[in-house]
Amino acid sequence: MLRKHRVAAFSLVELLVVIAIIGFLIALLLPAVRMARESAKRVKCASQLRQVGMAFHAYANDNKGWLPAFSGWHTWPAGQSEDSPGPVWTVELTPYIGGDPDSPVYNCPSFPTSCRNYFMCALWASINGKQATQLAGIKMTSRFVLSGDITQPGVYPAPYGTSHDHTTVDADYSDEGEQLLCFPEDGGFAMHLGGNNVLFDDLHVGVFKHFSQDLMTFHPQQMLSWSELRAAGPDSQSPQPQP
Repeated sequence: MLRKHRVAAFSLVELLVVIAIIGFLIALLLPAVRMARESAKRVKCASQLRQVGMAFHAYANDNKGWLPAFSGWHTWPAGQSEDSPGPVWTVELTPYIGGDPDSPVYNCPSFPTSCRNYFMCALWASINGKQATQLAGIKMTSRFVLSGDITQPGVYPAPYGTSHDHTTVDADYSDEGEQLLCFPEDGGFAMHLGGNNVLFDDLHVGVFKHFSQDLMTFHPQQMLSWSELRAAGPDSQSPQPQP
């Protein structure tokens, strides 16, 4: 006599319950995966900024303590319509960091396209009539902003920024004319989920959601924000020699 065996199978209701549970678990995991990816990008960005900082210091060691000089807007390759004469700090750093201005070391991995995203400090030198910054003049080494994420939308061309003056990306961003490390309160954006990476003169990198009056300064001897330093004008001291 043949016996009939029931084949075990999910009912439609059970199948729907399993699908719902899987969907719920995916919904829980996706934000965690996204945060882990963004955290990894922020760490990689910080590592790249430290490489740039070490190249700055190596350059200064070979040039009587001076960082590379800053100048106008430059294109890479050179000679394009928006190119201007003058030194290009990403070119000057080539012997110390390798590559050229298109090197991935200048590209923040959190930015939506391959683009140069780091700047060189220049405001204090500029308003004091110098074409470069001398490291010996920096007394607040752990708080002086040497570089960081460029989070000023106005310097990026469309569709990633709002620049109406340029269709190219500068080959050597410097902040003597415009605040480049901008936080949301300054009209900027957050490059990372945790905020913006900032490189200091002692080569440590911190991440900040807002400007910290206690932890960062654009003046080598006083605690001043970028806008405060620009409003203060030149220091009342004898000028230092040019590089």
